[in-house]
Amino acid sequence: MTTQTPHFISLPELIGDKLNRPFCITAEGRNISRADLLADALALSKKLPDKAYAINICQQRYFFIVSYLAVILKGQTTLLPSNQTDGTLNNLFTDYSSSYCLSDFYNESRTSDFMVNWDLFAGEAEEFPLIDCNRIISISFTSGSTGEPKALAKNWREFQSSAELALQRFGLINKALTLVATVPMQHMYGLETCLFWLLFSNLKLHNSRPFYPQDILSTLNSVDTAMLISTPTHLKSCINSQDSWTNTQFILSSTAPMPPELAAVVEKRFNAPLFEVYGSTETLSFASRRLVLSEEWLPYKGVCLYQQQQRFFAQGGHLMDAMELDDRFTIKSNGCFKSLGRSSDLIKIAGKRASLTELNRLLIQLTMVDDGIFFKKQDQRLAAFVVSDAPKKEIIAGLKHSVDAAFLPRNLYYLTKLPRNETGKIIQAKLAQLIQGLKHGRNLL
Repeated sequence: MTTQTPHFISLPELIGDKLNRPFCITAEGRNISRADLLADALALSKKLPDKAYAINICQQRYFFIVSYLAVILKGQTTLLPSNQTDGTLNNLFTDYSSSYCLSDFYNESRTSDFMVNWDLFAGEAEEFPLIDCNRIISISFTSGSTGEPKALAKNWREFQSSAELALQRFGLINKALTLVATVPMQHMYGLETCLFWLLFSNLKLHNSRPFYPQDILSTLNSVDTAMLISTPTHLKSCINSQDSWTNTQFILSSTAPMPPELAAVVEKRFNAPLFEVYGSTETLSFASRRLVLSEEWLPYKGVCLYQQQQRFFAQGGHLMDAMELDDRFTIKSNGCFKSLGRSSDLIKIAGKRASLTELNRLLIQLTMVDDGIFFKKQDQRLAAFVVSDAPKKEIIAGLKHSVDAAFLPRNLYYLTKLPRNETGKIIQAKLAQLIQGLKHGRNLL
């Protein structure tokens, strides 16, 4: 990793001329400026325990953000778990012994949590301490969607550089939109879009996390001009409702599978452009596309993908060091690329090759399938889990139009839902448990 010299600056200087701009609106209609945000963070930082790490599991977006900034001002590092189960948190306490938990909800099994509330934000106006933009400010943990979770450290410079490139790409720097998000702050997708994108633009945040379509619609309609940050799963549930989606100017989706047909319907129902970002916990976002116009991804300014033998790397922009990527790609001469799925998901049957990623995309684009995923059984035959009311015969008939006979699933297993995390990615450990359950004849429903 490139050695970076310290670069000290205060948070107000980093925010610059946007200090008095609105930052957040609460469900009660309270407007909070960026100056208010930094003052709240400074006040909270004075009250935090004297430890090295803070595990931030706050559910309210504003409480999460104030806590995140307060930890930076305290000179500590935030830990962002991929989930909030007792087992995951206990492992963090073991691995990072000098740590405490920041929370805004009571859990009787963790009475030692530092509880965040509005009263803690009151404090005298003081001068802000300088922060080192090249110091590690948070450690995120991958979801385990591709195996064992990994710890990935990031500094302020990386977040700011990536955010500025993304805002430039989408033309959002001076847009006065209110951001409504369905994704959690603890995941990199939520952290990037709902904190760092806001800090360096005129966007403001709605302090909510709607889940069901009616809640999403109600929140979007409660603001003047909305920008929706969501996932393919949430967007599919929205368009399957009978509601009228007319108050959104911009939609952003994560990199979970997005069939082109779904993208087209989303744009029509919302009457707004739908964009996707490509990235990972390791890289942050570094490319985008509008699927109704092209399946190719366009890297952010200064970022390029390249191949060395069978390995692929991204470098440039906010990525000072070359980052190896898990996916396989076709890279065009103009720098645009197509993802061919994980390096590990290429399968061979009867002398033919196929990508599990592409097979999954073809499966979930069927109108009769709400969700689904292919997998290999012990006998190396392909099977699939599906969320659907349609009989096997109908689903197989739908797949025959686009899938070679060698790759049609020999068995379909019906579930009420797939084991996806909150950003729509399959959790491989839980998928493995389901597959193991088949071996023992367990009822999956």
